[in-house]
Amino acid sequence: MPTHPVHHVHQRRALALAPAILLAACQTSGTSSTSGAPDGAPAPQSASGAATAADRGAFVVRLGVDTLAVESFTRTADQLEVDAAVRTPATVTRHYVVSLSPTGVPTRLQYDGRRVNNSAPPSQATVAFGADTAVVDMKLGDSTRTMRMAAHNAVPFVNLSFAMVELATRLAAAAPTDSIDVTLVPLGAPQTAVLPIKRSGPDSVTIWYFGDPMHARVDRQGRILGLEGLSTTQKVLVDRVSAADVQAFAAASAARDAQGQGVGQLSPRDSVMATVGSAHVTVNYGRPFRRGRTIVGGVVPYDKVWRTGANEATSFTTDKDLEMGGTTIPAGSYTLFTLPSARGWKLIVNKQTGQWGTDYDAKQDLARLDLTTRTLPQPVEQFTIAVEPAADGGVLKMMWENTELSIPFKPKG
Repeated sequence: MPTHPVHHVHQRRALALAPAILLAACQTSGTSSTSGAPDGAPAPQSASGAATAADRGAFVVRLGVDTLAVESFTRTADQLEVDAAVRTPATVTRHYVVSLSPTGVPTRLQYDGRRVNNSAPPSQATVAFGADTAVVDMKLGDSTRTMRMAAHNAVPFVNLSFAMVELATRLAAAAPTDSIDVTLVPLGAPQTAVLPIKRSGPDSVTIWYFGDPMHARVDRQGRILGLEGLSTTQKVLVDRVSAADVQAFAAASAARDAQGQGVGQLSPRDSVMATVGSAHVTVNYGRPFRRGRTIVGGVVPYDKVWRTGANEATSFTTDKDLEMGGTTIPAGSYTLFTLPSARGWKLIVNKQTGQWGTDYDAKQDLARLDLTTRTLPQPVEQFTIAVEPAADGGVLKMMWENTELSIPFKPKG
């Protein structure tokens, strides 16, 4: 069994409402976080780790100050039933039932997902898990699709569902070794992914979520008591609570959607196109929101290459050779990364294109250029890239929170 994330998965493309008001049922003595377990004894467990009495609870998923999802679940010896509401890109309600073997391994999933505002057709899916295969039947509106995948030691993958992640951590707790690989079977995507899980202490595990670590506090049965995913692309915090009113959360979220105050896409894609002298340049990038978080030194840590946005790598295209930071950037397409440091930032122009934003290959670097840093008088909520005119060319600017980064450039010749 692996002791580190040897499987680096590249299938990511396929794959705040006030808690005091909307999650009143959560405000009990059972509330938990990564620092402790919920009050009350866990449900009785068999030697295999399967519940012998109903185990009920809920997960609250947060991104900064915003609550993204709430799911309430009941697990018995042979079944896990979940009701969930997810706010992005519009509020969706989910209901799924997972049938379990006597050892807690999923044997079948039935899933139903619906947008509360009916702006998209409902989706239904069933997954039948065999010893080494999984068969996914997906229905979206009037369209149906069947996919057969190799899948051993598998659990279903539903984005932002930590009841599904807990299926994997419970399998890890029952394993005789300190680490296991669990196969994730997605709904609608043609490929599986591998979720390595490693015990990191008597009450904690590290979950290598698409190559990035999530740190979970667990009990002896592998139940997730709290989870911190700040090192992953999703940047979420997850709390286990004793109960949550999913329907009230969904109704309030849908009302905010109707008022134009919904979460929407977490990091919508945007493009900047500009003409600088004889050159036409284009930047295409993902635009994450601050959401009350510390960005520089937090979401964007020092001394670690950052994708300069979100999701797919930030692309930069020019139809003319440019001079930037004393370096020639030949006409063509590139990706832009940044290297933050307390001593100053660098812009990395990389020759690889079309990759996911975390798939950085230093061997493909064309140049590392010094950026000018300025403190902004007012914070910028959404990460923004701009190209502005200058006396003899243009200036590439990047702004988020209270930091502005810039570098001048001009066409050559």
